[in-house]
Amino acid sequence: MSESTFDMLEPEFQEPYQAWLAQPGPETSRAMLTALEPVIQRGIRTYAGASNPLLASQARLLTLRGLKSYDPKKAKLGTHLYNQYQGLRRIQRQQQQTVQAPERVIFDQQKLRFHEQALTDELGREPTDLELADRTGFSLKRMQRVRKYQPGVSEGMLENIDPNLLGALSPAVAHSQRSRQMWIDMVYQDLPDLDKKVMELSLGLHGRRPMSNQEIAAKLKRSPGAISQRKARIQQMLDQEPDLGAFLG
Repeated sequence: MSESTFDMLEPEFQEPYQAWLAQPGPETSRAMLTALEPVIQRGIRTYAGASNPLLASQARLLTLRGLKSYDPKKAKLGTHLYNQYQGLRRIQRQQQQTVQAPERVIFDQQKLRFHEQALTDELGREPTDLELADRTGFSLKRMQRVRKYQPGVSEGMLENIDPNLLGALSPAVAHSQRSRQMWIDMVYQDLPDLDKKVMELSLGLHGRRPMSNQEIAAKLKRSPGAISQRKARIQQMLDQEPDLGAFLG
């Protein structure tokens, strides 16, 4: 590419960005995140105040996602990424929300079932969890807690056993699992709707019960062979996970 293609790209990011653009992968992603660390930290301070492990992980996820939509002919990379970081405000608010009584969880379960059926009727197929989140206003983490809630088990207890909340794990294991979860989230977000649904049901995402190929095929009205093919493509993407553990604050 000619240098004019990168007119708006800041000089300090040109070398790692061009390397990442030519060959996206673990090493180039790592170099890109290293170069962008000051931008990431400013984004966290601007939109969320003090950092914490979840906010830092989400900011880096937003960074990698923002790189995919960046056009160096239209804007500076830092400006483009700051727009992506606005989502950190919502994440911070969710962290600060006080967990209310179990009655709310029961109400949310009813709300989730109602809108899932309504969307199924409207779309002629089962909605993805992202579509359901848009309709209900639930975050995916909230959806997971609502699905996992059982009478007699407090939400605080559920938080403690949630595999995405890693305080009880050793630092090395916590970093590894947060890195894995970031990559799963990235792959999931980029899939077509049907593949999102296959991934949700296969891996048991967002509080679902994992299903077999036969169960998924019956639920989605596809052949088991078609489900196997889609799962194989998804697994290929998951297997390309970059090593992001070093960047999780």
